[in-house]
Amino acid sequence: MEEKFFDTSFFERETLQEVANLYCRTFMGNEYSNVELAAAEENIQKHTKYEGFIGLTAKDLKGKLIGFSYGYKSLPGQFYRGKLEKQLNYKEVAYWLSDCFEFVELAIDPLHKRMGIGSSLHNKILDRVPYTTSVLTTAVGNRPAINLYKNKGWKVIKENAPVISSHHPQVILGLDSKNFFTYRK
Repeated sequence: MEEKFFDTSFFERETLQEVANLYCRTFMGNEYSNVELAAAEENIQKHTKYEGFIGLTAKDLKGKLIGFSYGYKSLPGQFYRGKLEKQLNYKEVAYWLSDCFEFVELAIDPLHKRMGIGSSLHNKILDRVPYTTSVLTTAVGNRPAINLYKNKGWKVIKENAPVISSHHPQVILGLDSKNFFTYRK
């Protein structure tokens, strides 16, 4: 299947709703509530206003949203930035977060996984990143994502990090701009 990629830095209202729906289907399954959908849409909308926001969607040839990815410049005072700072030592914060792109979400419709869409969105986002480093987190048990990122040159900064909750530890990964070329694999 051939995909079209569209730069969605300026989400239209309909696109934002589609992205929030796909977010919920991807990360919560098909049984999500309207409250969860509204919270996802509100959070994504907030992120689109952050400095350095870059967002891309992948649509099939019929125009159906099948994937999205986005991130933004990591700045002191942001919620997730604060959570990351608590997990890293002073040197790690200085190195990884001082001029950093937070690679926030990469979501692919479950019916379209393992088709190269995630890899393409990953690469296209990083092609636009002007910062020295990039960081992301994923669940400790999300081996497919961890393997994808490691194969693209990301390094584990910290394993089993209780970034949001001690009940759901995450892996913090980082990519140095000197290694951005390796993500093209």
